[in-house]
Amino acid sequence: MRVLIFTASAGNGHNSSAKRITEKLLEKDPTTVIETVDMYKSYASKPKAWAMEKGYFFLCNHCVSLYNYFFKKSEKSTVENKDKSKCNKEVYPIMYGMLNKIYEFQPDVIVSTYIFGAIALTNLKRYYKIPAKTMCMCLDYGISPYWECCPTGLDYMFLTNEGMYDAFKEKGYSDKQLIVSGIPVSDKFNNPPTKEEARKSLGLDPDMFTVVLTTQSFFPIKNKTIFRELAKVQKPIQIVVVNGKNTKCKKEIDHLISTANLPHKFISLGFTDKIVEIFSASDILLGKAGGLFTTEQINLGLPGLIVDKLPQQEIYNKQYLIDNNCALAVTKDTIADNINHLINNPSCYELLRNSTLAIRKPNALEDICKVITDCPTADYSKINFTDTKKDVIRNVDRERKQTIKEQSAK
Repeated sequence: MRVLIFTASAGNGHNSSAKRITEKLLEKDPTTVIETVDMYKSYASKPKAWAMEKGYFFLCNHCVSLYNYFFKKSEKSTVENKDKSKCNKEVYPIMYGMLNKIYEFQPDVIVSTYIFGAIALTNLKRYYKIPAKTMCMCLDYGISPYWECCPTGLDYMFLTNEGMYDAFKEKGYSDKQLIVSGIPVSDKFNNPPTKEEARKSLGLDPDMFTVVLTTQSFFPIKNKTIFRELAKVQKPIQIVVVNGKNTKCKKEIDHLISTANLPHKFISLGFTDKIVEIFSASDILLGKAGGLFTTEQINLGLPGLIVDKLPQQEIYNKQYLIDNNCALAVTKDTIADNINHLINNPSCYELLRNSTLAIRKPNALEDICKVITDCPTADYSKINFTDTKKDVIRNVDRERKQTIKEQSAK
């Protein structure tokens, strides 16, 4: 089998999902031929590729309100105006490169981990024959803009949760296309150590209430503010701080630990490969709500205290957790109140934990890969592709405008 995966560096989740799928497919069948392509790095202009990767992080870190404004504005795209939506032209610069790669590689299956890859495939299918089975997936717990633009271009659409099903039906997808799989994360999150084993391996007290603080990308609360709140926690707790690759943040955290004179026990980590052990050892996570990160948390049954001032997709993830009694919303001034509440009310904490365990989808990666491996071999023998980039854009644009004209005539 030959599998082509289109991904993008807008956040970490798309590339991570591509990597997990690749690993699982090769584990199931080492003879599988897989190629992963970052669409924007490979086919777009350098400014466009920068905007997709670095621009995303810049906006979320420094201008999250502006990012959310444009996100909400994009939600005005509807099923009725999907062919007129600006997202169609947004993918024109990458279409030729994608189509050329498809005909060169001749995959049996094409997987896009990013919605704009699905939009590009949908546009290409207006004019060009693509014999491979095509599929895409949600990597958040809310519904992002533009999914209504893709139903005619996808054979399968993997959804995060059951609540999305009816909404995607309204966006034009059929029952045959929709599969509620969950978000694919590493298998190691499905076979964690016990809390006792994890705490022992990390040198933590086996009986103390434990918080994991994740201050990764564009964390909206200052370290000093967090420590001010931790000083209000009434009973001694232990806190594991995970900073990712932010060395500046780690140095500041280490300084605060050494000077704050708090009764709590701290373990300060930079980048670590022990997330499974840390999450397994913890009682609650204080952090953000990225799609894959949230899924890893859910799969380990770890409830959350989710901060505010998030990118819009993370606001939707946060709301999903709250609606399912898996997390509590906190601000920079209510962190201690919520920790004290959970410590003093074990029944409230158990509700959060049991609710988190109830929404787990630990077989997501396996289920997605089974759909891929069950696909038939694609036949490219009758395809002779000689078009230029200008030809591809012109042909697709003509077909899109024809579709708009036909719909207007009805």
